[in-house]
Amino acid sequence: MKRPVVDLRHCKMCMACVEICPEVFRCVDDSYIEVVDLEIYPEKLVGEAIDCCPCDCIYWDENESQRTSSSEL
Repeated sequence: MKRPVVDLRHCKMCMACVEICPEVFRCVDDSYIEVVDLEIYPEKLVGEAIDCCPCDCIYWDENESQRTSSSEL
C-alpha cells in the first residue's frame, strides 16, 4: 500500500499539508503533523501537499511492511 509519510525531523509546522488535505494530515497538540490511517489515500491531494511543502518533508512510502510514518512516533 502506498502511504504518505511526514519526516518530523524536517517539518517546520507550516500547516500547508493540513490546509490542502485535512482528511490525511492533522496537527496533534500543536506539536507535530500526523498521517491519518486510511485504506486508500487521495493521491492527487497528497501529491499537492508534497509539492507545496516548503521543507520537502512529505513523501510516499510504498513499503507496507516497514511503516515509519509520523503516526507511529
